[in-house]
Amino acid sequence: MTENNNSVLLTILNKSYRVNCPIEERSALIESARYLDERMYRIQRRGANLDREHIAVMVALNIAHELLGKPSSDAAPASSPALDEDRLAELEDKLERALAGEAQRQD
Repeated sequence: MTENNNSVLLTILNKSYRVNCPIEERSALIESARYLDERMYRIQRRGANLDREHIAVMVALNIAHELLGKPSSDAAPASSPALDEDRLAELEDKLERALAGEAQRQD
């Protein structure tokens, strides 16, 4: 995984993605990509003919389940998700920006 200017080149499941990222968030992004890559490979090894999209959705569902199933540090009631709405909205926004940037580069 190499870096260039304000972008980071990430490799996930043998495919490269260039993602714009603030300098202070690069190490966290690289670590997240490594984690995602590892999780996707685990699912790929279990399912012989799954395509990349199917694997990504399965990993996303597993990670969301893990995040929402863990109790929050501020002792929220058991019925409320562990991930607060502001943090979830922030993560969704970052994902949308990254995907939009990837789509523009493919056009």
